[in-house]
Amino acid sequence: MRALLAIVLLSSPAYADRSGVWSLGVTGDARATGSDFSSAAHNPASLLVGARLTMAFEDAPMPIPAGDWYTSDTSLVPELLAGFLADDTRAEGYVGAGARLEIRIASNRHNANQHTAVYGAARAIVMGRHQDSATELAVGSYLSRGADRRRLGWELGVMTRPQDRDQQHELDAMLSIYTSWR
Repeated sequence: MRALLAIVLLSSPAYADRSGVWSLGVTGDARATGSDFSSAAHNPASLLVGARLTMAFEDAPMPIPAGDWYTSDTSLVPELLAGFLADDTRAEGYVGAGARLEIRIASNRHNANQHTAVYGAARAIVMGRHQDSATELAVGSYLSRGADRRRLGWELGVMTRPQDRDQQHELDAMLSIYTSWR
């Protein structure tokens, strides 16, 4: 977790071309618990739903190339996040920080101006009333059209929580659909 914090702090200088990008998403979560992660992986999962608000500090969008071309680059994007997960009996809030490593693509192929990215993300999360630590690893992608400052994306992730409110280890598989705006 210290390494993740160092990555976030080192990747977050306030460059003039970085701006805040807000994302709001809904999450489906399959959560299994057990006395250790191995037993959690073999126990039945319960279903949860939730929402997340993320503030990312991104580089300016790449210009759309002229002609039938595309351009690409990579970017390290620091993030702050807050959200909740709930089932039919309880809800837990969380806050966290992390970073995404993105491969960004700007394309004018077939006269369809668009920006897209694929990324991997690592996040440190503090969750629930007892402020339990959790780690999340995710992969995802987003797409926007032309100069549109809105985009639509998805993310598939795994969250591990070494000790929850019931002294159990938690293993979560999560799917999120989100929209973003500058």
